[in-house]
Amino acid sequence: MDIKAPEKKKKQFQQPMVIVIMIVVIISYSLWSFTQPSASEKISNSQVWTDFVKQGDIELSVEGYGKLKSKEQRLLTTPANATVEEILLKPGSLVTVDSIIVRLSNPEISQQVKDARRELKNAKTTYLQLALNQQREILAQQAQQEQLMSELEIAELKVTAEERLVEKGIVSELTFKRSQLNFRQLSRRIKIEEKRLVQLNTVHQKELDIAQDTIEQQDEMLSVINKQFEKLAVRAGINGVVQSLPVELGQSVAMGEQVALVGSVDKLYAMLSVSQSEMEFIELNQLVEIDTRNGVATGIVSRINPVVEQGMVAIEVNITSDLPNNARPELNVDGVISTGTLTNVMYIKKPINASSGLKATLFKMNDEAEQAEQVDIVYGRESGEFIQIVSGAHAQDNFILSDMSRWAKSSSITITQ
Repeated sequence: MDIKAPEKKKKQFQQPMVIVIMIVVIISYSLWSFTQPSASEKISNSQVWTDFVKQGDIELSVEGYGKLKSKEQRLLTTPANATVEEILLKPGSLVTVDSIIVRLSNPEISQQVKDARRELKNAKTTYLQLALNQQREILAQQAQQEQLMSELEIAELKVTAEERLVEKGIVSELTFKRSQLNFRQLSRRIKIEEKRLVQLNTVHQKELDIAQDTIEQQDEMLSVINKQFEKLAVRAGINGVVQSLPVELGQSVAMGEQVALVGSVDKLYAMLSVSQSEMEFIELNQLVEIDTRNGVATGIVSRINPVVEQGMVAIEVNITSDLPNNARPELNVDGVISTGTLTNVMYIKKPINASSGLKATLFKMNDEAEQAEQVDIVYGRESGEFIQIVSGAHAQDNFILSDMSRWAKSSSITITQ
């Protein structure tokens, strides 16, 4: 009995059916794939950053960055050609008025100080010697005057005595006349000596005045040289902090060359750099918030530099509140300048590469957040993390803010979980 023939026919019948089914499956998959977005038009929701459009008022501001600067600064220079002998304080060190930052040395100035001291000492010695000589001369003159006074008294007694004797004929008239003449001569000599003494005192005083002038000149010269010598010990001059020290130990420095820069720590202002494109919104006396990374201080715009450097403009801010504890000269800070208010406008968190006044394309999410389509919008003013939308959006529209340049050629994308 042959039972294999029917099985062969059954197998021959099943093979075409399998082929047909496979063809149907392939065609169905192809059609399904064709109707679905390509792999390049899909993105995971974890890869995008979105935000809803809001309507209302936003405070306008312009951001800048810069540093705190000292209102009071002192540039320290060398008083003469010298050599850096010792560096006592380095940049960042707190200093007082008398703090010595650098010691300089100059052998010539040191020698000049010694010479000036010696000249002053010689001038004082000369003055003392002159005073002693004058005193001796005055004493000699006074002794001579006293001698003449004694002789005058004797002559006067003699004239008085001879006057009585002449009347008695004991003393001749000629002798008496000689005694009178001697008395008169002594009287005149005494008057002359008195005048000489007065004149001698005057001359002596003039000589002492000249000697005193010499002492004062030498003293002034020593004072000048001493000040120059003392300046070799470079002092801060103000309370503050050492900001820069462009010298090294053993370096030779010329007269007038910078040694250090010292700035105050309690009197500071902020110098911010702002983009030239945003300068039209900035005016004097606008409020500013200064962030030192450890606190916020407030101030006002006090000066706008008219010069543009590399597309940036310098804005000087006068600090009107207390500064945070970490505030110090040359500290990097951020500033936010309040420039006004926009009322009842559409705005959103700033998308990547968004900028004021530009036209751009954003992907707007559908209500189920499964699809996103490109929408043309126009940006308005920026304000910190927000930017105004002039057209192309409505309140509560949900936009993708991430960088979507990879999908720029796709009109829509699918958001996957």
